[in-house]
Amino acid sequence: MSSSVSWTKVHASMKQVLSDFVPVIRSWTVTEYNQLLDPFETHYSENYAPANAAVILSAVYRNERQPELLEQCLAMVRRSVELLRDREGVSPFCRVFLYHYSLMALLQLPESERQSCQLEFGNFYAEYADDCMQVNTNCAALQWGMELFTDSLGYRPADSAKLDNLLSMVELAQLPSHFINDELTHERTSLDGMPIAYHLFTVFILAGTLITIERWKPEHNHFRERAETIIRRGMQWILRTLAADGTLAMTERSSYQMFTWGAGVALLGITNLKESSIFGKSWDFWLKYKKEDGSYSCTPNYLPHGLRTGFESYTHVNMYNNLAMTGIALADVWLSRGGGGLTPELSCLEVPEEDQFLDADSGYAFIKRRGQFMGCTLRMHNRKYVPAMQGFHYRLDGVMLPLAEPRLLGYQAKDQRYLSDGLWEGLMLEDEQGQYVYPDTQQNVEAELLENGIRLIWETESLACEKELLMRDREFAWKYKLRLKRSFVSCQQMLPLLIHDGKNELRIQPVSDQQLSLSFGGQQSRLTCEGAVQIGISLTRSLMSVSGAAALAYVTIPGPYTADSEIEWETRLIAN
Repeated sequence: MSSSVSWTKVHASMKQVLSDFVPVIRSWTVTEYNQLLDPFETHYSENYAPANAAVILSAVYRNERQPELLEQCLAMVRRSVELLRDREGVSPFCRVFLYHYSLMALLQLPESERQSCQLEFGNFYAEYADDCMQVNTNCAALQWGMELFTDSLGYRPADSAKLDNLLSMVELAQLPSHFINDELTHERTSLDGMPIAYHLFTVFILAGTLITIERWKPEHNHFRERAETIIRRGMQWILRTLAADGTLAMTERSSYQMFTWGAGVALLGITNLKESSIFGKSWDFWLKYKKEDGSYSCTPNYLPHGLRTGFESYTHVNMYNNLAMTGIALADVWLSRGGGGLTPELSCLEVPEEDQFLDADSGYAFIKRRGQFMGCTLRMHNRKYVPAMQGFHYRLDGVMLPLAEPRLLGYQAKDQRYLSDGLWEGLMLEDEQGQYVYPDTQQNVEAELLENGIRLIWETESLACEKELLMRDREFAWKYKLRLKRSFVSCQQMLPLLIHDGKNELRIQPVSDQQLSLSFGGQQSRLTCEGAVQIGISLTRSLMSVSGAAALAYVTIPGPYTADSEIEWETRLIAN
């Protein structure tokens, strides 16, 4: 991989971006109480935002040494302490974030300033009783860091048994494929959530702890070495999701929320890949989403914050902007020390231009060809964000294809309306009773990697389905072959199209019943299916996709739909 971008230039840009973000933090701060309120929401508007603001302010103070920055940093730590005291009003999980990141902010201050804070904060943090169960894997990673931070600041010794227990939970959550499943309960029960964003976040939390603690006590070295092993293995998995444009493929909970960008940049920064052009591309990716007020879109689109496009229920502008910038602050710390590899193994990583990765453990596959990329689900996971056999993160040599990232609300649904209201790609059969059959299997389908894609086989009492997701020159294709085992009244293929990303608008021109001409962002493309009765687009618009306002395209496939019927078709999206 070429090294056309110097990491020192990226590092200089990071410092400037962090400095430029300080006025945003100030604009969100209610001065009288130092509350850091989200200007767009009332529901848990502050949450853990002050602690991450403290990390950002600590980083900028370390670079610029302006006294007002130190005072603002400490004001955010004090506000975090107030929230930590409010055990009735602030949830235990939120308090884990407040504790972890406020201590990180103190640890990252220069030595003399850090020492002067001990009298004010030492007793409180030493005596604070963490009452949060390990609600998920990233919680355990945060609590592991909390214990070490408290020790490193000299507030109280770390509990070795607790360190071992918490790190053991993360080790247990790391599957043989090296994917870390965030949905491991306090009872150590593994649920089939498999959110890619939280694999990334858990690796980032551990790396952030190792970056923040410069001097390790000998008695803690074996914990550090165990964490390094988790990080190294986790990074190997992450790199299989890395497209040539510097973006990371993801689906399920919290996909593409802004904090994933900060975490991804920080993790690339602790490897030799910061010497490659991919580091600069990853860094630059989110900068284009900067708003007029200096904040950034929480999801990768240009739409206003208030529309909550692609947000989770817990996504807030102040929280996820600050959490993302915490990743950049940690990258700044590491690069300021010279930017070596965090471990020897992380100093010799490679990202091939062509790669295929089939991971039955997590239920994902990733295929990369020169200039092209896509991910695919092998099963529908327990929160039902997307079906099985679902493609995502399609990339075609820098071409702006109007494909929206998929998302269903299946886990919230009481009936099957989420199929028409959602954004997804796949087949949908309707029977005489009005019930739908679609790829909802929660077991892995059979999968075979092809030279230019993947073949998936799914069989139920209702049908046998063979599907291929294919990459060709300047196009993606979805090829289906069905054998029906009972009668249906209709068959359609759904496809999520991006209508507006806040900057670019999709224009559609029907060419025939089998072809639509599409124009998006100055790029022309064609959506075709030779065997279709009709290709159309739903009148319903959705803000569920992180890509922007989107709608379902539907490809109506001709019958007959009787038992033992065989139906074949191929849908293609071709860049002109």
